[in-house]
Amino acid sequence: MFRKLERYLTVIKVFTKYNLFSLIYKDIHRDYISLKKCTCSYDQKGSGNAVKLRLALEELGPCFVKLGQTLSKRSDLLPPTYVIELEKLQDKVQALDFDEMRASFSTECICEMSECQHEHNSACYHCNDILDIFDEFDTKPIASASIGQVYHGVLNGKDVAVKIARPNLADIIDLDLSILDDMKPILMKILRLGPNFNIDAFLKEFREMLHRELDYRYEAVNMKRLRRNFEDVGNVIIPDAYMDYCRENILVMDYIEGTSVKDLTGVDQSTRAEYARIISSSYLKQVYLDGFYHADPHGGNIIVKDGTVAFIDLGAVGSIDGDLKRNMMNFFYAIYKQNTDMATEMLLKIADTDEEDVDIRGLKKDMDDLIADQHYGAGGRKSDSYAILALKYDLSLPAEFSTLERAVLLIEGVSLQLDPNYNIMSEAEELISKVLRDRYSPGKALEGVQFEADEYLTILKEIPKGFADVLKTIRGYRIENLEGKSNIVRKYGPIKDLSKTLFLLALLILSAYLMIKGEGIIFTIGISGFIVGTLTGIYSIIRS
Repeated sequence: MFRKLERYLTVIKVFTKYNLFSLIYKDIHRDYISLKKCTCSYDQKGSGNAVKLRLALEELGPCFVKLGQTLSKRSDLLPPTYVIELEKLQDKVQALDFDEMRASFSTECICEMSECQHEHNSACYHCNDILDIFDEFDTKPIASASIGQVYHGVLNGKDVAVKIARPNLADIIDLDLSILDDMKPILMKILRLGPNFNIDAFLKEFREMLHRELDYRYEAVNMKRLRRNFEDVGNVIIPDAYMDYCRENILVMDYIEGTSVKDLTGVDQSTRAEYARIISSSYLKQVYLDGFYHADPHGGNIIVKDGTVAFIDLGAVGSIDGDLKRNMMNFFYAIYKQNTDMATEMLLKIADTDEEDVDIRGLKKDMDDLIADQHYGAGGRKSDSYAILALKYDLSLPAEFSTLERAVLLIEGVSLQLDPNYNIMSEAEELISKVLRDRYSPGKALEGVQFEADEYLTILKEIPKGFADVLKTIRGYRIENLEGKSNIVRKYGPIKDLSKTLFLLALLILSAYLMIKGEGIIFTIGISGFIVGTLTGIYSIIRS
């Protein structure tokens, strides 16, 4: 209780230092869309308030820094001045001495116990000194942040980077999360989030995200997963994780040599442009082909060397489910094809909103303007325009869209830093070709049929008997009970082959299901089967 009170006093002191409480009485206008390029006194004042907020969050430490970084992803909630400023949040602090960091190696013993002896595991931090586990280990950190520090070492002859969490960090984070939960009403006022914003759901999602980032085992799995997606791509490198040496607060991975994009100098423009192309195309692959992507791809997390690009620091990742990935790909395709109607329809589908609930004519007009600017406008960031448009028409986009949009904005910014003439649309044609080949490939079609096979069988088994009776009646049959026995008698025509009728029924139902659930080849198979089944049925009725 005393620690929480002490922390409260620190938070209040910092908020007072930067005059943040005054923001409670100031409006951050939500009709800022038309003021994005505004240089009036209000806009300058808003920018100053955003700087104060960033500085305060940096001073308060890791939990508040992560909160600001999370809010910077929500351009659908905050004005551009705040989003842009919070993107500048730096997570750099003074490094701790290695002797202080040793407490993080107090992990559980992983050695095997037997009746006769205690067999030591060479990867056990509990039984071995850290300096004895690695061939070489430099105790001077090569990077330091509020959550952890990174060291260079050599393991089994390979250069590795060792990320170690700061001691007792979980207790500090949990204390700050508790304070943030108490401060919900104040946060709502300071950030002007509006009464419809679900602050409880936001903080729950933030808490889960932060706890995942505190467990380095998640990052190790993320590396393995993303590395597999790029195993056949020669110019993109994802570091490998050494799982036997990874723990909740220790991550051992490949050491990547090169220069971060933010520090890249002395390279000719053609090389910079090529790096921009590799970065953007590989990132679009992550999003639209794989549905699993690096959620924080700023210039410091992308390293380039000798024509290759490496993505590092995979603590924050995003994933997109099948339906959302398909809708977002269709949205991207519509923008590429400059199809305003399709782009509008896809945006409404992503937001799960009906046309009747919005000013559809106004939305289409604004969409048309944005698409034209995307293709023919001057350079600069473009991708946030669509989230701002959604905000204008009160469209509630899923959280995955906001997270992804922030990541795409970072990639767009990195690419523009490398090549001022970069336009994300330049990578669209190749991406779309890959997506279509993948989506409609025979292998995918077969995979879909195999996946749905059990469901098809269940549907066939559960055909209502009444439906079967209706079909027979349409064909001119009726089932009657004669003398206590079930016999099929003719009413309008003879029954030539009941098995053919049931087969036809199964074909129609299966085809209809494929038409409703499938796409591409699956849909084509479904509609073809339905047409054949219908024509066969009509022919049979005529012949009867």
